[in-house]
Amino acid sequence: MNVLIIEDEQMAAQRLTEMLSELEPSAEIAGVLDSLESSIAYLKRSSDLDLIFMDIELGDGRSLEIFDQVKIDVPIIFITAYQEHALRAFKQNSIDYLLKPLHKTELKAALEKFHRLHNRQDAVLPPNMLQLLKEINIADQPSYKDRFLAKAGSRMVTVSTQKIAYFYTKDRSQFIKTSGNEDLLIDKPLDEIESELDGRQFFRANRQFIINYNHVEKVQAWLSGKLKVQVTPAAYEDIVVSRLRASDFKKWLGD
Repeated sequence: MNVLIIEDEQMAAQRLTEMLSELEPSAEIAGVLDSLESSIAYLKRSSDLDLIFMDIELGDGRSLEIFDQVKIDVPIIFITAYQEHALRAFKQNSIDYLLKPLHKTELKAALEKFHRLHNRQDAVLPPNMLQLLKEINIADQPSYKDRFLAKAGSRMVTVSTQKIAYFYTKDRSQFIKTSGNEDLLIDKPLDEIESELDGRQFFRANRQFIINYNHVEKVQAWLSGKLKVQVTPAAYEDIVVSRLRASDFKKWLGD
């Protein structure tokens, strides 16, 4: 089975690839594309695909624009950060979707649905569904902040949440650790920051850290039922989740 992944978040694409290798050993990853431009170019020259995983929001636009330039007759499983209520209609059609961050149980169910519909003509994207997707607008998205204002020396910079590995506090100051390993000062307490974040993507590990799902590298059992979390880029101190929060943390991870 040839699978194409269209996803601009490297960690999310890597996690999807790893889960696919476990749940669908026969799957061959034909490619991992991270932009509209590369996706359109690939799909124009290649049609030997069985399934496409497609992130709706890419760095250079919405992947739905691909359909304006390329006829796609391959089943698609969308990857999205939209609220579930905005996409209820998906369940009435042969197209499925995965909410970020990706969870193994949801991916397994989507793959099972794909196999059930594999030989049916309506397993591809129907025209009415394409129109529904195009009509979903910004108002349907969660009202979480997607960027934060921070300081890099004397400069003010805007940082997308997609590029934030974690928030942390040190010496009574709050910082953003970016995926590029930069430390940026942010003039907000972690309690306020936490209230502005999507709880599916970020988790308040303890009083010092709010971590991004895509940057969790390893979790191990720690003393007295606690959990020790390793993130990338590495944190300045151990990130420990308390025994009381450990159950919620494992559920957040998709346990």
